[in-house]
Amino acid sequence: MSSLVHVTGIVLHVVKHGETSLIITAFTRELGKVGLMAKGARGKSKLGSAAGLELLTESQFVLYYKAGRDLQLLKEWMAVEPHRGLRENFNSLTIGSAVAEILSRCLREHDPHPELFDAARTILQALDGSPASPLPLLWAFQLHLFSVLGFGLRTEQCTSSGVPLTPPFSSTIGYRFADGAFLHPSVKNTVLHDGELSAEAFMILSRLTTSPLQFAARLNVSPRAQHDLTTFLARYLETHLPVSGKLRSLQALNWGRISPDSSEV
Repeated sequence: MSSLVHVTGIVLHVVKHGETSLIITAFTRELGKVGLMAKGARGKSKLGSAAGLELLTESQFVLYYKAGRDLQLLKEWMAVEPHRGLRENFNSLTIGSAVAEILSRCLREHDPHPELFDAARTILQALDGSPASPLPLLWAFQLHLFSVLGFGLRTEQCTSSGVPLTPPFSSTIGYRFADGAFLHPSVKNTVLHDGELSAEAFMILSRLTTSPLQFAARLNVSPRAQHDLTTFLARYLETHLPVSGKLRSLQALNWGRISPDSSEV
């Protein structure tokens, strides 16, 4: 038997079904990622209208919930935050879509993470403001995701020597994907590692792990550091979660339009 449940969720994916319905993937604060069937959602008379079911929209849902069912039947829905600001900016929309794709592909269904929902909400709200360089907001979200799911990066100290990793550094920092460890420049040549980050890239990473999510919207990063961090975080994600192939949203990033010329942090 199904029960009537009220939840708040962010729309991650939308697919047309039949002539009038929609199948929605939403990340809800209360239930985690769920599949939803919105019968007649594309019809003009349906309560709430399809506007509350658009990609990245935060909505309140009333659904007939039954454990073990692949798709929960929607009764009502209402948009709470449509995020119109990010829809008007190509770069912000691209980063918002990347956040949605990461959540859609990386989370199990019916596995709630309220703190991760709050982080996604904060990032989307920051993107509404059309920051000059939105990429750091994606990095901040990825770092939060890693921490919540139990494989956060270990940026505080060198895992080999125990020496604090306090930027700035004058040379590169070694890293390992398996345990999220970083190596001080003085020992990186004597310890096996998977690659190295530039001093600028590690400084940004270190600051993002210890700062509020909104801090990322104020960062200006060199194109080289942008490339290094985006590549590093994508590979770290693929190492720890069953994500096969590159995220489509990340492939869509237009470096010429997203990357600022400034190298200041």
